[in-house]
Amino acid sequence: MPHSTAASTPTGPLVIVARASNEYRLKRLVIVVMLVGSGLWFAYDGYIGWPRENQRLAELKKEQESARKANDDSKVIQLATQIKNVHEGTPHSDTDLMMQKLLAFSLPPLGIFVLAWALYHSRGIYRLQDNQLAVPGHPPIPLDAIRSIDRTDWDRKGIAWINYELPNGISRSACLDDFIYQRKPTDEIFKQIELYTGTGEAPQGETATSP
Repeated sequence: MPHSTAASTPTGPLVIVARASNEYRLKRLVIVVMLVGSGLWFAYDGYIGWPRENQRLAELKKEQESARKANDDSKVIQLATQIKNVHEGTPHSDTDLMMQKLLAFSLPPLGIFVLAWALYHSRGIYRLQDNQLAVPGHPPIPLDAIRSIDRTDWDRKGIAWINYELPNGISRSACLDDFIYQRKPTDEIFKQIELYTGTGEAPQGETATSP
């Protein structure tokens, strides 16, 4: 891809570094805490809380039946109130207990997966230095190796794909995401890439020319 000679030669060394976004990691951490916490809550209900309520209901109903046989109406009424206060007098079904246990087993691992996924996708840094781009998971990318830029989602989502081809034949696409990584430096890196490749707007007073 032809590049702009006017915009691609900054005065002094240009080094731009974008680290993982604290906002992105914090939001993912909140999701992880919610998933793990919910799993523990469901585990308590499925294995302790709800079985205990079912047992308490069975005991109260047994006492009520004994009081009814003894014609102790006041105790029957008293026990009826206590029964109603335990899950409205209705025992938790086996299906309900199974669902709680299923959620208890599935949500914490899902939370760990979300955490691992978030840390993996926000690992390392973006770095633009000496007309060379570094993106986690990719070899160093000379800006001259960039063949095209897909900015379809850039204005709306802050996501751009840098399509490159290295001299050794490696041809891949690197993603820049200004939500996962710090927005300001990521946006500046993308701006410099567009200026270098001639796909962006040159600064006022400069004219992009192709060799």
